[in-house]
Amino acid sequence: MKRIILFSTPTSGNLDKILSLVFPKEMEHKAFAYMPSDGANCPQKYRDEWKSYAEKYDAEFKYIDNSKEIAVDEVNKLLGANILIITGGNTFKLLDNLRKSGLDKAIKEFANRNEFVLAGFSAGALVLTPTIEVCNLPNYDKNDVGLKDLTGLNIVNFEVFPHYSEQEHKDLLSEYKTHAKNEVKEITNEDCIVLDP
Repeated sequence: MKRIILFSTPTSGNLDKILSLVFPKEMEHKAFAYMPSDGANCPQKYRDEWKSYAEKYDAEFKYIDNSKEIAVDEVNKLLGANILIITGGNTFKLLDNLRKSGLDKAIKEFANRNEFVLAGFSAGALVLTPTIEVCNLPNYDKNDVGLKDLTGLNIVNFEVFPHYSEQEHKDLLSEYKTHAKNEVKEITNEDCIVLDP
């Protein structure tokens, strides 16, 4: 089984669906890697929440700290998993952390296996695309880390716009799409994109 899940955020309306996709019944041994967008700064409540989901679905739980530089231990933990979720936060900071830790290459290796589930929400979905340029739009993320190279991990061949609301973002996104180099897919807070490559 190979599965990629991109979504905006877990909500009361979509959580059961998301969890059933992340922890598929047909995967016998589940080793779940939880990677918050800003490593060591993840609030304990989110770590506990995802650990409880792992326990509910009989999955081994691994916490991945992407804020460590050249993180050999974290890379090894990730490569010992077959399910990975990358959470939301500041997309520029997340991509910067992934590059400094070496986890960017590890995620690509993870996604080249014969069996995996890879899920990303919000920033976690954005980094899996060819570029995070959409984050430069007004009222999106702040590039506080001064990231110049906005190339994503290119695990999917299209861009995403999480938290899409037609009322708020239609004109802004239409303008962005006129010069985007890739297809751009909107994801509302209730939607998810599921790929079985």
